Amino acid sequence: LVCPHRDGDFGEASLGDLDDLQRRIHDHRRRIPHAGYAHMIAGAGHGEAQAPPGARIFQRCYACHSLDPADRNLAGPTLRGVLGRRAGSVEGFEYSPALRDAGRGGLVWTEEAFDRFLDDPEEFVPGIRMGGVRLRDPAERRALIDWLKSVPR
Repeated sequence: LVCPHRDGDFGEASLGDLDDLQRRIHDHRRRIPHAGYAHMIAGAGHGEAQAPPGARIFQRCYACHSLDPADRNLAGPTLRGVLGRRAGSVEGFEYSPALRDAGRGGLVWTEEAFDRFLDDPEEFVPGIRMGGVRLRDPAERRALIDWLKSVPR
């Protein structure tokens, strides 16, 4: 089992690590201003509706990104409100020079641009620091984008 960690290290994880990760996700999600989304991200409990596909896919992003704009100590910026935002523009986040330059050059995260980025970030913005993370399945990218659109700004 491969488990991404917030520091960008990808390594082997045991089932105990997964329990720890779920606890950390739960603890972290309690701090989100719109806590109603916690069940959508971490999955539904017994007797509840299944989490939307985009929320389940977001779990892959969670190692580096949050929906809470107050989370400033992550490897990636908040994804709350990403659609329609100029690339490299979250105040206080230290972007790679490549992403800052792309934003200054006019890159805005439209649905189409974000879809292409998720497919292969390092090809879409050469020089970006994403560590080879990508979503190759178009249906998964569409589900994630649709779900991110549903998250209140």
